[in-house]
Amino acid sequence: MKKRMTTEQTEKHQNKGLKYILVIEGIFSIMWVTYLVMFYSFYKKAYFYVDKRLSLFYQLLLIVNDNGLESIVYFALSALLMTMTFVFMYFLFLTNKRRPYPKAMLVGFIGLNLLCFLLLFINVYGVAFFIIAALSGSIVYALAMIGKKEDFEEELEYEEGDVIETKGPFETKASAHQAAQLFLETWQEKETVILEEDLYQEEDNHYYVDIYVEAIKK
Repeated sequence: MKKRMTTEQTEKHQNKGLKYILVIEGIFSIMWVTYLVMFYSFYKKAYFYVDKRLSLFYQLLLIVNDNGLESIVYFALSALLMTMTFVFMYFLFLTNKRRPYPKAMLVGFIGLNLLCFLLLFINVYGVAFFIIAALSGSIVYALAMIGKKEDFEEELEYEEGDVIETKGPFETKASAHQAAQLFLETWQEKETVILEEDLYQEEDNHYYVDIYVEAIKK
């Protein structure tokens, strides 16, 4: 049967995950800063020629009319950035549910991403950016719900005791256990199905491991 990961192994695995999360957030931060600097550099020049006495709506129409191509490019890039950010935050939510991250780090990530969004809303383009953000968030949410439903339906097909995967042959017990452990870590997304491993040796003196359903949470 499967041996539980030690506290040291768990912390090591989580620290590795934290490094990946920090790298991804760092990349997103660089992308956002680059985009915001370029956008506001363009916006400052374009807004200079707009009649400030007009309502925000007419100011938006004028600035888009006079800078159509540039506006489309920045709208498209903002949609891409927002969608990627929503996906990242959803991924962060899922992984945090499995292995909680430091609360301060999560608050910092959420605050930083919210700040990037807010910086897009405090200008004449703000209404358009808000609509883009709403659409991007809705798309990511819809895809997440579809994926969650498919996972749930897949889980319902299993019964306790079902062998869902057999790994092998392996030369040693350690290599067999390691392969099973990697599979189990990947499977953690399916939270209602609890898996275990059954490691055994066949007549060919090689080791095999069955991954089976130990229990199904109701």
